[in-house]
Amino acid sequence: MTEEQKNRVKEYISILNSSVNPGMLLDFTLDTVIDRVLLYLNETTIDEKLERVIAQVTVNAYQKAVADSTNSSQDQFISSVTDNGQSIKFENTAKQYMATSTDQTIFTGFTDLLNVYRRPHTIDTRTTNEVTS
Repeated sequence: MTEEQKNRVKEYISILNSSVNPGMLLDFTLDTVIDRVLLYLNETTIDEKLERVIAQVTVNAYQKAVADSTNSSQDQFISSVTDNGQSIKFENTAKQYMATSTDQTIFTGFTDLLNVYRRPHTIDTRTTNEVTS
């Protein structure tokens, strides 16, 4: 997604919900939604038609993440996991929500719309000799 597209999406977000505070949490949520949409669609670019959809998904995810972080205590959640030398630590529940939620949870109500733009994975089953000849 280009910076111009990202700025338009931020404008849509402020129109949809003026109480969304611009800052690191919004940027993190928006970047995560963009990454997940790109992965979900198997694309490398975002069609301009999806900018408002991304804004709506981001507002929903932002509100859910903020609600989770204000309505629950931090000690109810796992703050770090270490396994075989690798560790994951969530500093707050907003980031935890984005990291642990499924696409269907984050894209609630929008999966049918996104499916229209989704490209299928294709696997080349030919051997190297067949490909080069």
